[in-house]
Amino acid sequence: MKTFYDTLAIEENRCPEGCMICQEVCRETAGIPGTGCSGIKPIHLPQLGVHTALTCNQCGEPVCMDNCPTGAISKGAGDGVVRIDQGKCLGCGMCSLVCPYGGIHYCQEQRRTFKCDLCGGVAKCAEACPEGVIKLARSREVALRLQDDQLRRGTPLCLGCPAELALRFTLRVLGKDTVLFGAPGCAVLLICGMGTRTYCLLPSHMTNMTNLPSTAAGYKRYLRKLGKDVKCVCFAGDGCFADVGFQPLSGAAERGENIIAICYDNEGFMNTGIQRSGTTSYLSWTTTTPVGVRKRGKERPAKNMPLIMAAHDIPYVATATIGFPEDYAEKLNRAMEVKDGMSYIHLLSPCPTGWRFSTALAIEVCRLAVETNYFPLWEYAGGRYRFTYQPKRPRPIADFLRTMRKFDHLTERDVGEIQALVDRRLETIRSLAHMGESEGGDVS
Repeated sequence: MKTFYDTLAIEENRCPEGCMICQEVCRETAGIPGTGCSGIKPIHLPQLGVHTALTCNQCGEPVCMDNCPTGAISKGAGDGVVRIDQGKCLGCGMCSLVCPYGGIHYCQEQRRTFKCDLCGGVAKCAEACPEGVIKLARSREVALRLQDDQLRRGTPLCLGCPAELALRFTLRVLGKDTVLFGAPGCAVLLICGMGTRTYCLLPSHMTNMTNLPSTAAGYKRYLRKLGKDVKCVCFAGDGCFADVGFQPLSGAAERGENIIAICYDNEGFMNTGIQRSGTTSYLSWTTTTPVGVRKRGKERPAKNMPLIMAAHDIPYVATATIGFPEDYAEKLNRAMEVKDGMSYIHLLSPCPTGWRFSTALAIEVCRLAVETNYFPLWEYAGGRYRFTYQPKRPRPIADFLRTMRKFDHLTERDVGEIQALVDRRLETIRSLAHMGESEGGDVS
């Protein structure tokens, strides 16, 4: 785990033009004299449309440390933070010259070099950023939760599909004491394999679309009778859980079956040709909701599966996405703690093929879905709702829609309708969360 460390993540070209707040806070926190010296450097090039900031990546093998002539730079063995001992620093600037990311800043005024030390793990600049552009990525916290990889290398899924990464991450958090169940759909190939070779190294079983939770529940009951506490986990798409196999899922929830159900929602029957499902988004193109003179995509809003499952009053329900791995890991751990009923996690899994976006953008699309409140992150436990992440300054839904071609046909009016739908659904969760707060719950 020593190669995983916390670091700052800065979204490119989202800084407000001329904003210097991060630098001012950094200088004030570190007690750095002067006007332009700090561990973070805002970059504003309006003629190029560039507005961002540069800071240290806390490299695993920092070349600045290797090239420092006095040994003034070191990397913390515990937290991985790269630090400069100003008592040993000559102010030669060699470190800033060799840094390939521009993360170390030489201050001519002080004839000294400054860099980010994460404020001891607090990251004051991230707290102060008015737009939420700077975030502290707690990579080490996530890495410490991960166990051995339970999927073989490679993938039979489409290029860029986040479902493979999501399942791989899921199993590394759940651990070996797990039995995995899948049903027909894209990701089932990761569970049952192809030909005579399986991809999954854990005990696994493929069912029909109509008996997935029932099979897992029966297996769990049998193991319990044997005195074994083994996690039985269903991993299936929205076509199964939201549509064809909803009844057995609802039945298992009502009976209080102690299984974990994870719905990877790619908003369609992608495995059989990109057909509409119950969770297909409003006005979205699919092969069965075409766009033309008379049609403008799916004419009904998506089924709100997480709220439907919460209405069953099961012990734990949550929304998640692999774009926020620390949040997802925490929710998987909470699901594992449940022993008196079902846990349900609704996992957004954008489909590059069906949604028509670049295969390199899957994680960015996941994050945009959250940052625009298209897919808010929340959980339901103990009868109360709670947000687990809220963007400081939500981005307009147009930023999310323009990343994919399944929404190319939308007019300005259409975008306005979708924004209104997103706002209304967010307000529903917000109202439920505030209700829990007034009863003594926790809202974050």
